This record gives sequence, structure tokens and C-alpha cells, in this order.
Amino acid sequence: MDKIKKLEVKKLIKELNFNESDYLCKKEMINEIESLFIESVNLFLEDHPEVKKIFDEKINQKLESIFNAKKLEIENKINSEEIESQSEQKTEVIVDVKVKKLKKLYREIVKSTHPDIINNKKLNDIYLKATQYYNDQDLTGTYSICDDLEITYEIDEDDYQLIINRINELKERVKFIESTLSWQWYNTDSDNQKTKIIINYIKNRLND
Repeated sequence: MDKIKKLEVKKLIKELNFNESDYLCKKEMINEIESLFIESVNLFLEDHPEVKKIFDEKINQKLESIFNAKKLEIENKINSEEIESQSEQKTEVIVDVKVKKLKKLYREIVKSTHPDIINNKKLNDIYLKATQYYNDQDLTGTYSICDDLEITYEIDEDDYQLIINRINELKERVKFIESTLSWQWYNTDSDNQKTKIIINYIKNRLND
């Protein structure tokens, strides 16, 4: 890679790291927020018994529908296995190239971070992170660690696009989290607005 390309990749990796951090933080937050939101919904339903009765009946019907759909999915799984097998064969070559790149970079990372080689908590933590990326076959995450450790690597157009796709995917995930009623409920200070959001949630569930 020439110097300009390296700087572009470095900038892209930093953008990837930011978006990944943003997503992981908001993912953790939404898990807690969902619990608080459901508690508030249940309190609202307890205060409105007639609505609660209708809501509970609808949820029970929904659960039965999900159960039946799951049974059908299991029955159809056998029929789809042959198609999936054919699809896997087509991507085998691409995956093999990716794995080879990943192994090479992982070996370089291990040389300067493995606990048996160096006694440094920060570097040893990087080793654990790199190992997780390796196990997940996460090439973009591995590139990020290489940047931190100043390990030289070559990146082709497919890899470049892979990083861009990952950034866009993370942005979409964050966008989805921020679009949920529970997120909107948590991030408003108005009690009236919170109640409206709870009512909208109940209406949506009844209309499912």
C-alpha cells in the first residue's frame, strides 16, 4: 500500500472502532432499558385491568403462533440442508483466502502479545481480544489490532469494502436501537410522552 492508502485505511479503522464501541455501549444500555420499559408497561396494565385482559389474551395467541411457526421451521430445515450445502461450496474459496490472511496476521500479533512471551497486561489483553477475533474469523477487528501494534499488512479492495460494510452494519444496528420505543421512552423527560409511548407499544402488540 502507498502512504495515502495506508492513511485512508487507518482512518477507516478508527471509524470502525468508534462505531463498534458505540454499538456495544448502546446494546448494553438497551438491554437494561428494555427491562425498565417492560416494568413500566406492566404497571400501566395493572392500573388498567380491562386493557390488561385483552393484552394478555393477545400475547397468548402470539406465543401459540410462534410455537407453531417454530415447528414448521424445524420440519422444513431438513429440506433446506442440501441447498445450504451447495451454497457453502460456492463461497469456500473466498473463505479460504480470508482464513489464510487471518492466520498470518494472528501469528504476528501473538509474537508480541502472548503471555508466555511478554509480561504486560495491556498487551496480554490485546492477545485475548485478538484470539476472540481469530475465533470469530473477524478480519476487520484483526486489522484494527494490527494498527494498534503497528503491524504492517496489505489490504485489497475486497477487504476495504468489507470494513465499509461492517461500519454500515454497525450504524444500522445503532439506528435500529435508537428507533425502538423503549429507547425513546427512556430518553424523554416528559411523563406524558412516556405514557404515550407505553400506549403505542401496547397498541402495536395488539395489532401484531
